[in-house]
Amino acid sequence: MKKSERINELYQWLEDNKIQYSKVDDEVIEIVGFGKVYWQDTEKSTFNSIFRKNKDGELIFNSMEDPEVLMNENINYITFKFGNNFYYYDLRKDFSLNILKYVGERKSLEHDFQFVNLGTHTAFELLNGSFMPNMWVKKTKYLGHKALGICDTNTMAACFTLQKECEAAGIIPVFGYSMIVADRDDEECEKFGVKVYVQSQKGYHHLLRIQKAIMVDNVENKTIGIDELCKRGEGNVIVFDKYASGYMVNHPDVVKRLSQAFDRAYYQVDLSEYKAERIDIRVLEATKLYFDRLYDNNKMPRPILISDCYYLDKDDAKNKIILNKVAEGAAHEQSDDQYFKDADEHYETFASLFSDKWDVNALFKECCDNTLEIADNAKARLDTTKNRMPKYDMTEEEKAKYGTVHNMFNQLLEEGLKSKIPAEKQEQYRKQMEYEKYIIESTDNVDYLLVQYDTCNWSRKNGILVGCGRGSAAGSLLLYLLGITLIDPIKYDLIFERFLLPERAGLYPADVTVIGEDIESKDYIELTLESGKVIKVDKDAQFMVKRAGEDEPIQVYADELQDDDDILFDNKDLIFTINEL
Repeated sequence: MKKSERINELYQWLEDNKIQYSKVDDEVIEIVGFGKVYWQDTEKSTFNSIFRKNKDGELIFNSMEDPEVLMNENINYITFKFGNNFYYYDLRKDFSLNILKYVGERKSLEHDFQFVNLGTHTAFELLNGSFMPNMWVKKTKYLGHKALGICDTNTMAACFTLQKECEAAGIIPVFGYSMIVADRDDEECEKFGVKVYVQSQKGYHHLLRIQKAIMVDNVENKTIGIDELCKRGEGNVIVFDKYASGYMVNHPDVVKRLSQAFDRAYYQVDLSEYKAERIDIRVLEATKLYFDRLYDNNKMPRPILISDCYYLDKDDAKNKIILNKVAEGAAHEQSDDQYFKDADEHYETFASLFSDKWDVNALFKECCDNTLEIADNAKARLDTTKNRMPKYDMTEEEKAKYGTVHNMFNQLLEEGLKSKIPAEKQEQYRKQMEYEKYIIESTDNVDYLLVQYDTCNWSRKNGILVGCGRGSAAGSLLLYLLGITLIDPIKYDLIFERFLLPERAGLYPADVTVIGEDIESKDYIELTLESGKVIKVDKDAQFMVKRAGEDEPIQVYADELQDDDDILFDNKDLIFTINEL
């Protein structure tokens, strides 16, 4: 293939992904809203590898042009073909492999209908969905959608991550759940699929109960009964899935019950699967049945555009095939149409399947508007400000011996250090113990470790086998000293940070104030906290404070504090030290 033909592959890639660009010359393009990009031809005879070693033996990107020369010409990116995709490298940063998608500005849509993708199946739906929430959120943001909904089957595991990623991107998270309903508790029962989307906090709690009913109370069949589902309708909306129209026609009484139990009821319009030959007839017939028999009945659920998405883009369809192969041992035929589409892509499929008697624009708008209604009313959020771990309940004997939970924690560690570690090594082990203890205390995980300690201790006393420890837990010296694990992490050079990384827990010790637990100095000042609590600190104690007129926190001595200073206390101080003082 000639060079001129090879670069056409890049142009076609940009067209397929609807990325606005212009040609600068035979090797440079400019992507609108992104910048100039140099195309590196990976099929040149002189090109042997994407990477090479520099003079220091470090692995670097094998650029065929001097990066400085490119940047002087305001070219900050290099793109190249790798496999079936195009990737880019930002010359201003350390090398990272970035796929050339969701960059710059997309071409304007022909059909400007606003909607929300509520059909996302994430990688948390094991061996079926793919891509983590951050990637789904990235495309949502790129397409300009205001919200993103998930509907993983029989799991809510993605909810926390979805909320975190959505909040960071400034879009609305919508929690959803796909399930199978059984209308009776016998072998002759009829089953149909539904999706439930959370609207309120109460609805979220109800969805948790729905999951329990399916995955705990009926784990063998993984279904839920109509009576149980009706109990959990308040604060949620229900969507009858794309195959449920036959059941809806034959059982209008059940449809009425569920519609009344939930805040609102819809029917899922999803035509993406019809392109897989093995299921096209079923999808099309079910959709036709709904619009022929139910659509004109205003008492029936209204149509809503929810396309089940198992991968981000059309060229990711192979993900679904591979996952099904792993799950079932066979690669069933799959549609390559179950990806995150824009309005034009949905409209094209939609319009092609409705006859002239339908007002396609009005119908499509109704289906889109109903997704916006769900998103606008999705107010439920997970409370990430509190530690939900139960507090350790001390026995009367423990109260008499240790006094407080925190003191019990410290004494048990001291006992473990003396009983398990030879005297000549205790200084080394103590240093690691104090480091880990600070992390555990600062993240408010003392009760968590004591609950684990109590569980293991009780089990061993009652003849129940307990493992020696596995995974990242084996890297914690504290767990070993408490007897939760039986592996000495220092002996085997294991890493505590795999268990709990301080930075990931939001701890930055260099930027906070630490108060000593024992204040014996007679040269002290008293501080009155916002809570009204008065504490004593040595005049020479150092504090990190935010002070009016200063852009960054500053470090001052206690006797230099000003009335309007905002003291940055350490997490451990806030949780334990101040209260104990």
